Amino acid sequence: TLTMTAPRSSRVDADFAPLPSHSLEVEELAGVLHPETMIPSLSSSTKIGAIKELVNALHSRGTVADSLSFLQAVLERENLGSTVLEGEVALPHARSRTVQQLGMAVGVCPQPLNFPSGDDLHGVRLVCLIAVPSESPALSLGLLGAVARTLGAADVPQQVMAAGNPMDMHRILAARIGGLA
Repeated sequence: TLTMTAPRSSRVDADFAPLPSHSLEVEELAGVLHPETMIPSLSSSTKIGAIKELVNALHSRGTVADSLSFLQAVLERENLGSTVLEGEVALPHARSRTVQQLGMAVGVCPQPLNFPSGDDLHGVRLVCLIAVPSESPALSLGLLGAVARTLGAADVPQQVMAAGNPMDMHRILAARIGGLA
């Protein structure tokens, strides 16, 4: 079985760094990516609205049982520190009892979204929301590391933002994240 250990990156804060002893199965990574949770054009013009759209996509897919409770968990996590990578990418995430399985929703903002994070304001165009069951904290570290590394590559965010449809967004991310193994 192929396993993947997401490498450390100096470009993201310690929250995104995986535990050295944890490896995430490639199949587990593939299982969190679904075209139904890829939104090529978010309709909201606010940070909270964009996150809510992504939470709703995860709820519709059955990844999250209680969308309001999970939205609250994400917003509480956002208040703890920055989830913005260099450039135009944000990785909001949270662990919650309402999360049924590891999941991810990705949305593209047609115009840069004012994304307050910490003391800074960022112009974010790509938002990748990660949902983690509360009993699986190690999975969040592995997935965050893999996604941060993938979206930290200069060309990947641009390819995802230019994709224009959920299937192409899914194909790009699946190929790049799966290629880390």
